[in-house]
Amino acid sequence: MCMAELYSKSQPTTSQILSDSSVRSVERAIEVLFSFTQQEPVLDIPALQQRTGLSRPTLYRLLRTLETRGLIYSFGNPLRFQLGARTGLLASTWTPAPPLVTLAAGPLEQLWRSTQQTVALMMPVSATHRMCVFERKSPQALSFSRGVGYTEPLHNGASGKVILAHLTPDQRRQSLSQLSRHARDLIARDLQTVLQDGVLVTHAEVMAGTVAVASPVLTKSGQPVAAVCVFGAEMRLRGAALHSSRSQTANAACDISTPPAV
Repeated sequence: MCMAELYSKSQPTTSQILSDSSVRSVERAIEVLFSFTQQEPVLDIPALQQRTGLSRPTLYRLLRTLETRGLIYSFGNPLRFQLGARTGLLASTWTPAPPLVTLAAGPLEQLWRSTQQTVALMMPVSATHRMCVFERKSPQALSFSRGVGYTEPLHNGASGKVILAHLTPDQRRQSLSQLSRHARDLIARDLQTVLQDGVLVTHAEVMAGTVAVASPVLTKSGQPVAAVCVFGAEMRLRGAALHSSRSQTANAACDISTPPAV
């Protein structure tokens, strides 16, 4: 059994989660919470509507519920929102080493040593977002880091798109529903590249001046459970170095998906 299969065996599939209408409100609440970032810790209703695509009445209901649980704090006039104190309890009890990270430690270490670039493992945490669950920063003087716990939409960046490419059509539509037709068409080209090559390279999509290389970690049934990502400065990840990083990233993802027999 592959590493990814071991991790996912006890987990409900994304399709099972999305097909259960009773948890749709939970999905929406998660999207609200993920709207807040280190760069934008305070948001108003228009900003939350833009990020979640939810109607104002639905958004107010969710915010009220989250606030009663201490997960959201509201203040000011006009009303603004930020994460509540109880989210700190979630952060303090979360382990930075879920099972897949432990299982993937060897291939990720080898990838870091061979590329000398920042290496990360991203996992989908909803139908629309992924989160960094492992990161090892490049030892080079000019390097980039986002940190464990960093979240980003699936449609933005190489590590998100390699996950997005392997979701079902319904799941992809949900993830891309708030984007323009032009943006969806551009993303579709990248998704096709992922399906053809098993790896994707993007330039400056998440951070200016960077190149990202990513490959999906899949179960035997083809479900995406994570993405292996290498990223670094454009001036270093080019030519032969970029070509080598592509193959090494794909190999690491493959090793995590199907480890050698013991």
